[in-house]
Amino acid sequence: MIVNPPRVPISKRLRRWFRPPRRFRLTREGKWFIGATLVLGFAAVNGGINLLFLIFGMLLCLLLANGVLSEASLRRLVVTRRLPAVIHARTPFLVGIAVRNAKKRVPTFSLEVEDLVAEKPVDRRCFYLKVPAGREQETAYRRTLPRRGIHRLSGLRISTRFPFGLLRRSMDVDAPAELLVYPSLVPVTDAVLSSGLAELNDRQSTARTRRGEFESLREFRTGDDPRDIHWRTSARRGRSFVRQFEGNTGRVVVVALDDASPKEPLPGGDPAAPFEAAVSLAASAALVLLRQGYQVGLATSGTFLAPGPGNIQASHILRHLALVEMRPAAATGQATLPAALRGIAVLRVLQGPQAPHLEISRPSAARPS
Repeated sequence: MIVNPPRVPISKRLRRWFRPPRRFRLTREGKWFIGATLVLGFAAVNGGINLLFLIFGMLLCLLLANGVLSEASLRRLVVTRRLPAVIHARTPFLVGIAVRNAKKRVPTFSLEVEDLVAEKPVDRRCFYLKVPAGREQETAYRRTLPRRGIHRLSGLRISTRFPFGLLRRSMDVDAPAELLVYPSLVPVTDAVLSSGLAELNDRQSTARTRRGEFESLREFRTGDDPRDIHWRTSARRGRSFVRQFEGNTGRVVVVALDDASPKEPLPGGDPAAPFEAAVSLAASAALVLLRQGYQVGLATSGTFLAPGPGNIQASHILRHLALVEMRPAAATGQATLPAALRGIAVLRVLQGPQAPHLEISRPSAARPS
């Protein structure tokens, strides 16, 4: 998910104004070439041989032509970064880089584009062999972010070694962006949820299963079971419609996350590792419940998200879990539900020294005074 790009501080903008618009870095071949040119020039001056002077002049012309052609290759380029809408930690995703050559006649050759994080390039880059004049080309590189939360990109670096590979000429383009990375998803098997989902289905006896009585038809949404598609109506209207059963509208669950820091962290280990594992399990369990037709809410010691169905609710839950932080044990308490929601099922995600685990509970309904 992409959030609004941050404002660039004035001090950083001043540094960019005084920074040279182009950067040069000799390649290994370029260092050998310049060394040979200097040796040949010294020999020509020392010996006074016209042939050596001629060769020395040709080598200098090659250096000059390399600089002029590489500069022409970098001029009037428009670079755009295209990011996916949903990004999960520890899950590979593709970052698209589109380059448009705004020159009318001169193509661009051997172009490389890198993303910058804190003005340092990432370990992957996109390569373009040729971008014709007036055309746009797009490619992508694969990246994996190790943790959830907000990740910032500062810009893009465009470089080329065209035409002779003697030096790398590069320029930086300001393109700040912030990525909201959702928690990593873990496999939620029947064994893990046997004490959770199965017990929810048993305790909420008033709600029927997906094989219950037919209620209505609605348009297909991402995450719906393809077995519920009503093919005759879908073919007649040209859009996918699914059957909605009564069992898909009456089940409400609140996922309660244990966000307290451990009182005695394991020696030699990461104190935040149990909490991050619990966040990943909470996100995975919430998505599974939403796909099965539950109305899912989220509760921590400091926040509460009202239950709701569908993909919009999934994005709200993932956003909250992407930004949730571990709180000191003294400042945390058990997540409480509003009085109107007392009596519904609560799926608690508890931290553990080895792995998080699930517990099912049902707070008693508030008695009228």
